[in-house]
Formats: sequence, structure tokens, C-alpha cells
Amino acid sequence: MFNPDQPIRSRKDDILGRDLYSESLGKAILSYEKNDSIVIGLFGAWGSGKTSIINMALEFIDSEYKASEQKPIIVKFNPWNFSDQNQLITQFFNQLSIVLKKDNYAGNLRKVGEKLETYAKFFEPLKFVPIVGQYTDLIKDTVMATGDGLKGLGKQGQLDLAGVRKELNTLLLKQTSKIIVVIDDIDRLNSTEIRQVFQLVKSLGDFPNTIYLLAFDKNVVINALRKVQEGSGDEYLEKVVQIPFEVPLISKQEVEKLLFEQLDVLVQGCLEKKFDHAYWTNVYHSGMKYFFNNIRDVTRYINSLNFSFDLVKEEVNIVDLFAVTTLQVLLPKVYYGIRDNKDVFVESLQSLFYLTDDSYKQQLQYRCDQVIGYAEGISQEVLREFLKCLFPKLESIYGNTTYGDESKGNWRKLGRICSPDNFDIYFSLSVPAAEVSQTEMEYIVTLTSSHDEFSNALLKLHKEGRIIRFLERLEDYTKDGIPKSNIENIICVVMNLGDLFPKGNQFFVGFDTPMRISRIIYQLIHRYKNQNERYQILKKAIEKTEKSIFSVVHEVEVLGLEHGKYRPDGIGKLGEIQTVSTRQLEDLEKLAKTKIERWAKSGALNRHRNLIGILYRWKDWGRQKDVNDFVRQLIKDEQGLVTFITAFLQKSIKTKKQGRIHIDSVKDFIPIEEAGTRIRAIKPSAFLGKLNEDERLAINIFLNALNEENR
Repeated sequence: MFNPDQPIRSRKDDILGRDLYSESLGKAILSYEKNDSIVIGLFGAWGSGKTSIINMALEFIDSEYKASEQKPIIVKFNPWNFSDQNQLITQFFNQLSIVLKKDNYAGNLRKVGEKLETYAKFFEPLKFVPIVGQYTDLIKDTVMATGDGLKGLGKQGQLDLAGVRKELNTLLLKQTSKIIVVIDDIDRLNSTEIRQVFQLVKSLGDFPNTIYLLAFDKNVVINALRKVQEGSGDEYLEKVVQIPFEVPLISKQEVEKLLFEQLDVLVQGCLEKKFDHAYWTNVYHSGMKYFFNNIRDVTRYINSLNFSFDLVKEEVNIVDLFAVTTLQVLLPKVYYGIRDNKDVFVESLQSLFYLTDDSYKQQLQYRCDQVIGYAEGISQEVLREFLKCLFPKLESIYGNTTYGDESKGNWRKLGRICSPDNFDIYFSLSVPAAEVSQTEMEYIVTLTSSHDEFSNALLKLHKEGRIIRFLERLEDYTKDGIPKSNIENIICVVMNLGDLFPKGNQFFVGFDTPMRISRIIYQLIHRYKNQNERYQILKKAIEKTEKSIFSVVHEVEVLGLEHGKYRPDGIGKLGEIQTVSTRQLEDLEKLAKTKIERWAKSGALNRHRNLIGILYRWKDWGRQKDVNDFVRQLIKDEQGLVTFITAFLQKSIKTKKQGRIHIDSVKDFIPIEEAGTRIRAIKPSAFLGKLNEDERLAINIFLNALNEENR
């Protein structure tokens, strides 16, 4: 699943065409025939592939001396493993000693290894770092601080550092094999440790027939030496490294090729259908291509993407996930800045009202500029264009471009991060418990071919408290995501179950559940161009509806609005298409009236949460006498009267404990003074304690409103 951020070990694994360069480095090392120690430097930035080049160069060297006595001895030393200053030099000579004392090395090399073991004791523990070419007081401090090491030296009669070094030089001059010492990751050390490594190879380890190959980021090392070394770090480095090699730059095409190969693996198979090539082209060229500079960038990115991809690949837009992961890995401060400023990057209820306000736009622009200001290593202008591609709202903040509901619905359906419904998934890598996932949406849409299966699915969502989110998201599929042959099933099911669902959004500017159901029906039914086809489907849906009454009434009411009904001017909405003809509307109204009468007769209408709205339409479509008889029967006892008055209560959105009752509306159905007298009689009685909170609130508000009117 993950690619280790490890260098390659063999030329057969090379994908960047660097084997020839590595071979040239290997040949350069082998071509050095003098006895004097020499230092070769391989310069390259982090992630540029220095270690891979070294491995391939050493592989070449090994292949040149398969069975030769002159085969070089390779010693790899990573100072990062011994970054304590009191260990680094001692451990270097100990490791060199261990390698040379191996059984497969005979003669002088074993003696060299043993002598190096003695040599190492002089630097254990090392109390200060000697300056190049200067050993003043080194032996004195070493002798005073060495216990067992001193005894070992005493047995050999060797307390003279210069004497031990002379013996080492004599032994090494007799060797026919070069000792190649590779020291990598120097740029990971602190400034003092970096200087110590260079003093090691230039002074303490300056032995005959040794070749040092040092790998590091030149700029990092120069800046570090400048802090601890008098004079120029550049000049100091030039004195230490005799032969510098620069790692060849990796071309943009090579990095891009590797990136695309890895991404192709992710989108193979079924996900190819969800991959929008045109959108990917826009996102990649708008700025994503500028983030990847080396192989390490690609490896870190793919590793992170592999983890998140399997968690949310079915719920999000794949291209957006590619883009957001780029920010997460390569510009983490920007990534977290976006996460913590959701209202800046995606639409919110507030922004819908205030985006035309210049001061509000300036505030959002300032906050967005702050997030973009976190960018390091990439132009802020490039990042801004990249974010505009991901978050179209920024076009409104920095300009005047706006997007309609159709675009926003499409973004949600496509799993785009710019949809407020999807935004959080990209940062939590999970679907919220109350949310309906993309996978689940698509599955339930497939069930619309069966009336019963679709109905059961909606009842399950209702039980889990997720039906409102489903209805909101279903609009994303009404245009082209649902087969036309399934439309009748959907309309029949949502109309039949509509009254069972929560009311939904109660904000003045929002959509409650009945209106959302009407929107779904309207969008679906108008995929049929013929009024008669629409009428037949709606007629069948009303006839089949048994569990709801208001969803029927509300839908027929909406159809009437198209014909100018219930409007003060009696004119339908300008340019509005009439779903059904006038005659067909009258037939549907009769059907709805019959349904109301049936509910009234059974007693099911008495406590309906939309009782008043139903009664108004009953008056319009039927006889006033029938409505009056129903109300009179309902309010004949105290509980019925309270139930009826409570049906007029409009609760406050903010507090839920305040509200209002329009007395004029009550007058449309009952004699107001008579109702007031009966309610006043109820208030001080024991019956009041049996009422629920809404009923007690309705009584108080009704009496207060009545008192206000009588003043």
C-alpha cells in the first residue's frame, strides 16, 4: 500500500536514467591511484536522490572487481546515528575498525583494524573538538578521562597519539586496496556536528589510500558552517572537498511521469468512471503541477494519498482529493488554514445574504489572503489560482462571478470539496453519522425501480434521523440521475410518506419538508413534456396515498399556485409552466378533498400538525358547511378546543418558548369570544396540569392576543 521513502539499491530499479551518471561517479573513484587521502563531495538537495546514486556507483565498483585482491573496501558511516558529539568520532573509528577486522580481510588490513581500535580510545570521551591540524591537550584530556581505555594503551606501551597514527599510516601505505568511506546525511546534523565531520575526514581520519565520499545539501552545510566557523563557509568547504559532484537535476517531466504512474494505479477499474479528465486537467495545470519538485515529494504524497483514498474514495471527488492531499503533504499550514475557515471557502447561509456587501467581501478576502500567505516555496498567485479552481466561491470574493443552485447541486452530487455538505469529509476522512453517504445515495437511487424497496429504504432513513438529508440530496439526481421509468414510484412513495417525516427547516428563508417534497416532484414530473402524462402520474400518486394527507394537499395547492390561485392578484408566476391543465387541476382538487373528508371522518385529521393548512384548502375545494361541522365536532370538549387553538401556534425559531397566534385566522373557523370564554375557564382548572408544554403556551398566547384585541 505504501512506498517506503528509501533510496534504490540497484541500477535495475533506476527509473530516472541516472545509472550512467552513477557509473561515471564510480569510474571517477576508481581512477584515483595516488596514496594521499582524498575527499569527494556529492551535492544535492534533500530528496534529490544522492543516496540512490551512491548505491548505484558502489554497485558498479563491486561489479568491476568481482574476484580481485585490489577490490576496494567499502565502509558506510551514517553520522546521524551517532549525533552526540562525544560519540561521533569514537564510533567512526570503531566502525572502521570492525569492518577491517573481518575474517575475509587478511594481513595488514586486520592489523589496521586492531590499530584503529586503539586509535579510537584516544577520543573516548572527547571533551572538545580539535581545530583542523591542532591536537593541543587532546592526549592529556584523553588520558585523564579514560579508564579501561588507558589500561589497554598502557599494556601496549602506547600513549602517543602521533605514534599510533604513524603506525596506521605505515600499514595503510602497504595496502593495494583502497578504503572507500561513505558518509551520508551530513546535512541532517546540527552546525557543530557538521563541522566535526569535516574535521574528522580532513584531519583525524586523513589516512593513506582512503577515499571519502560525502553526500549532503551544499547550501544547508554552508549555512551551518557559517554559524560555527570563522570566515566563509564556502571557503571552508572548498578546503575539505577536493572533487565536487553535483547531483543532476531531475527534470519536471521525470517527476511528472512518476506521479502520473502512481495516480493511474489508484483510479484503475471501477473508479475510472468517476474520474473527470477535463476537471483534472484544469486542477493540475491551475497550480498542482508546481508543487512536485523531486521524487521525495511524490513518494510522501502518494503514501498519504494511499491512506486517505481507501477511506473516502466512494464519497468524494477523486480530483479534489488529489488536490487537497497535495496541500496536506506539501503545504500543511495552508491545508489547516482552509479547514479552519470553512465559511471563507464554501457557501454558507450568511454568505448567501452578504456576498453582495463590499465590506463582507473584503473581510473574506482578507482572511483568504492570510491562508494563502502561509505558502512556502510556491508563488502566492499560483496558489490563489489553484484554490479558485477548487473553491469557486473565491471567484465571488475576488471578483463578481456567481453560481446558481444547479451548479451547487451538481458540486454536491459530484462530491466536490466546494460543497458545504462534502467539505468536512476531506478533513475528517469519514462521513458524519447523520449524513447520507454518496455510496448510500447511489444505492438507494437504484432501489427506485421498486416501489416497496424504495419505500422501506426511506422509512429506514426516517427511523435513523437521516431522511431530511436524503431529501435534500435527492434533488441532485432528479435531472438526470434517475431513470424516467422510476419517476412514478418516487412520486408515489414520497407523497405517501411525507407526513411521517420531520417538518425540516423552519427558518423563514429555508425549505421545510413539504416544500422539499414538492420541489422533488416538480423536477421529476417535468421530465415529462406532456400535461396528460404528468396528470396521470399525480392522480395515481394521490389515489395510492394512505399514510399522509398534507403532502397531498400541499402538492395540489402548489399546482393551484401555478394557475394563480391563492394569490391576491389571481395571476400565476410569470413564465411559469403549468404542470397540469385547469380541468386536470380541478380533478386533482376533488381527489384531495375526498381524501381530507375520509381523514376527517376517521378522526385521523383531529391532531394533524398541519391541521389549519388542510382546513383552508378544504374550504377552497369543498363546502364551508362540512368544514364548520368538523371544527364544531372537534372543539365540543375542552381537549378538542385546546388542540384546535394549539394548531394555530407559530413558535419562535430562536427560543422555541415564544410564539404567536393570529386571532384573525382563528376567527375564520370559530366564534372568537366564545372560544375565549371557554379557554379562560380552563386556565385555572386542574385540567390545565394535564396539558403539554405547547398546549399551555398556546393558551397563554391566545389569551394575551385576545386581550390586546379587546383593548
